[in-house]
Amino acid sequence: MRPAAFPPREARLAALTGGVFDVAIIGGGITGAAAARDAAARGLAVALLEREDWASGTSWRSSKLIHGGLRYLAHGHFHLVFESLAERARLERLAPHLVEPVDFVFPLHRGHGVSGLQLEAGLTLYDLLSLGRAPHRHRRLSRDQLLRRERLLESPDLLAGALYSDARTDDARLTLENVLDAVSLGAVAVTRIEVEGLSKDAAGRVSGVLARDRESGRALALTARAVINATGPWSDQTRRFDEKDAPPQLRLSKGAHLTVAAARLPVSHPVASSLPEGRLLFAIPYGPVTLVGTTDSDYVGPLDDVSADRADVGELLAAANRVFPSASLSGGDIVATFASLRPLLAESGKSVQDTSREEALTVSPSGLLTVTGGKLTTHRRMGQKVIDRAAAILRGSGRDVNASPTGDRPFPGAPDSPWDVFLARLEREVQDAGLDPAVAAHLARRYGKRAKGVLALAVAERGLRERLDPGLPELSAEIVFAAREEDARSVTDALTRRTHLFWQAPGQGEGAAERVAHLLARELSWNPARSRESLQDFEREVSRARRALG
Repeated sequence: MRPAAFPPREARLAALTGGVFDVAIIGGGITGAAAARDAAARGLAVALLEREDWASGTSWRSSKLIHGGLRYLAHGHFHLVFESLAERARLERLAPHLVEPVDFVFPLHRGHGVSGLQLEAGLTLYDLLSLGRAPHRHRRLSRDQLLRRERLLESPDLLAGALYSDARTDDARLTLENVLDAVSLGAVAVTRIEVEGLSKDAAGRVSGVLARDRESGRALALTARAVINATGPWSDQTRRFDEKDAPPQLRLSKGAHLTVAAARLPVSHPVASSLPEGRLLFAIPYGPVTLVGTTDSDYVGPLDDVSADRADVGELLAAANRVFPSASLSGGDIVATFASLRPLLAESGKSVQDTSREEALTVSPSGLLTVTGGKLTTHRRMGQKVIDRAAAILRGSGRDVNASPTGDRPFPGAPDSPWDVFLARLEREVQDAGLDPAVAAHLARRYGKRAKGVLALAVAERGLRERLDPGLPELSAEIVFAAREEDARSVTDALTRRTHLFWQAPGQGEGAAERVAHLLARELSWNPARSRESLQDFEREVSRARRALG
C-alpha cells in the first residue's frame, strides 16, 4: 500500500492517459470519493476527476453531522434511518478523529413542534434502530434539567426536552480522507479537470472520458471500462454528454447555513429543535462559532453560483431567535454564510421536505452509471453500492470484481491506539515542540495520526508555528502540509476546506489570506500573477458568502 499522500500532479496527469482504467469517476465530492475508495480497495484501476477541489461543491457545505436522520422517521423512511445509524457506528470506529459522538439536546415547546409523546416515541425508535450501538439511550429531561444544560433555551413556551446521541464531523476532511485512501490504494485522483464529453466504442457503449486540464488547458482523453457520474447537482448536465436530450432526473433543494460567534450563541451541546413548519433547526457548537442550519427549499438557478440570500438568512435568524429568545441574534452577529444544493431524485406530488434522501442508481442504455441523492452519513455504503452496480458492467468486459472491504477498513488518519492514549501522546509531543498544548486537540481532531506530519513541519521551521489567526489554533504549518500532502492548490482550498478560517474566523480568514498565498506560492512555485489570481478568487468566495448581509 502506498502512503496516504498525493503523487506530483504532473505524474497523475500522465497516468490518466497511460492505460485503461476499470472505473473512471466524474465528481470529487463525498459520493465520488467514496466510490473511488471502494473501487480501489477491491483492486480496481481507478481514475477520479474533479472540476474544482475535493468536496468543493455540496460536500463541505453540510451541517457537518453524521446522524441517523431523526426527522426522517416522521416521513416513514425507516430503512434510511436504520442504514444511517449503522453507518454512524461504523464511521465512529473507522474514523474516530473525524466522527465524534456527541449528546444532542432536543427541547419541547408549547404550541408548536412535536409533542412529548411524539418525541418519546421517535427517540425510542431511534434507539431501537441503532441496535445498541449508540453511547447511551436517550434520556428525558425536565424543564429545569434542560435549562441547567442550556440556559439560552429559556422561554415561556419551553416545556421539557430530551438528550440523545448522534455525531458531528468535518465534512470536507472526511471527503479528503476518502480520496487519500483511494490514492494510497493506487487510484489516480486529479482536481481542476473539466469533463467535456464521453467517448463511445463501435457498439455505442461509453468507453471513456474527454476532459481538459483547467490549469494548463491541455486536452485529455482517458479510457475506462465503466464510467460513473457522481457530479451531484450537475449530474443531469453530465448525463447529457451521454444522451443529448436526456430528461432531468433531479429536484434540487437548497440548504443554507450561517455561523455566529460562539460568544453570541454559547451552546454546550448541539441543539435540535422542531419548528412549526415541521423541519428541524440545528445549532451546533464548532469551537469559536455556532453553526445554525438549515433551510430546505426548491432551487432553480445557476449551479455554479449558489449562496445564501436574504430570505435564507432571515429564516434562519427568525428560527434561532424563536428557539433562543434571549440571544436576539441579528445580521451583525453573522460570521459567515454558505449554501449548497442537495441533488434529490424528483418524486411527483411530494414537497421538497418529503422527497427521499436515499440514493438512486441508474444505468443508461450506453452504460453510463449515474448516482444521485444520498447522505453524508451513508457515503461509505453508497460508494459500495455504486461499485457493486459497476461490477455488472465490468463483468461484461471480462473483469472479475471482489467484494468490498471498506466496512472494516480504517481511514488514513485513524489512530492505531485508543483515543485517550493517542491524544495524551500527541499532547506530550506538542509540548516537547514548544507549542501551546491546546494545539494538540485541534491537530488530533483534524488529522488524527497524520498530525505528526504537521508537527514535524512546525518543528523543522520555526516560522510555521505561527497562528494563522490569533484567536484560532490553526498553524502556518498546516498550509504547507495542505500543499505538500493534501492537494491544496489555491487560497480558497486552504482557507475553506483544509482549514476552517472561512467559516470560523472573524473576517472569514481575509487577515490570513496574504500569508497563506505566500506559503502556497513557495510550495507550488507560483509567480506573482498566480498569487494575485488566487487571492482574488478567495475574495470572490468571501463576497459570495456576504451577499445576504447587505
